[in-house]
Amino acid sequence: MLKRNSLALLSLLCAVFIFNSSTAQAQETEAAANSAITAAKLPAGAQRIMPASVPAEISDALKELANMGEGKVVQGDREVLPWSGGGYRRANAATLMRQVQNGLQAQGWTYEVGGTEGDLTIFTVLKETPTRRSLIGFYVPTDAALVVAWTEVLRADNRTNAVENNAQIEKVVSSSVSKSESPREFVGTWTNGGMSMLLERNTVTGSTTPRNGSTFKYVFTHDKRFESIGMIQSTMYGCTTTLFNDKRGRVEINGSQLMLVPSKNFWRQQNSCAPNSTKERDYTLERETFEWRTKTDEYGEKYICLTNAKGERCYRLEDK
Repeated sequence: MLKRNSLALLSLLCAVFIFNSSTAQAQETEAAANSAITAAKLPAGAQRIMPASVPAEISDALKELANMGEGKVVQGDREVLPWSGGGYRRANAATLMRQVQNGLQAQGWTYEVGGTEGDLTIFTVLKETPTRRSLIGFYVPTDAALVVAWTEVLRADNRTNAVENNAQIEKVVSSSVSKSESPREFVGTWTNGGMSMLLERNTVTGSTTPRNGSTFKYVFTHDKRFESIGMIQSTMYGCTTTLFNDKRGRVEINGSQLMLVPSKNFWRQQNSCAPNSTKERDYTLERETFEWRTKTDEYGEKYICLTNAKGERCYRLEDK
């Protein structure tokens, strides 16, 4: 853990202490139905601390996060949003954050956790259209309040434009939290799938198609990222229904347990006989937890096996 990150954490905890120890005056906050920076809908009970009333420690913590871009990014607009009072319970903080994420997703933003340190969670918020925008922030739940603070980050050479690529903002996050590499035996491209031996004949064209087929692929990288691609096809009476899923995000590994923390979860459903019925959606970003192990079969093929309450599925390592 970097020393400067410890200082940022200390400043943040001090800021939360100050906020919880003082009664927010009416002129210091305003009710916030939507975020002023992201336009995302906020959970009920949100307040916005007026810029002149933001505690210096919170401002310093946001500046510290931006400064970890080593001069390549600078801080833009900021926003501090607390939930407190009689309607707030710490046990509901996780639900509030899921509602924040849902509001961001509805506005086209991608939310991704960069890391945690105790109660502190650092995250990034990214948007590609109509123009690229990037934010970095943190949230801390306490018994008295949930505090969310974020700031837009801009290219240092042009403060009116967002950073050019995710790598710059991800570098800020990686400097702010500790990250270790994935185990070597875990890294690679792993696949699972097959086709039905039964064939479906198209009575019009005369062509034949396997009745059912599926393919699933996981890609795990050294820096604890993952991609998951899945496709299932089913053919009946000459019509093929296809279900496609593209999921990506971050991996947390603790011994034999791994957690997939998605920042993208895209689904598409198509029917070859009804192209106008195609459905696409960005689905909820729910975490998945598995027990994982690797094995080698009698032919020397290497597999990774993922197990959860639904059972175990093994994936073969593709040639590197």
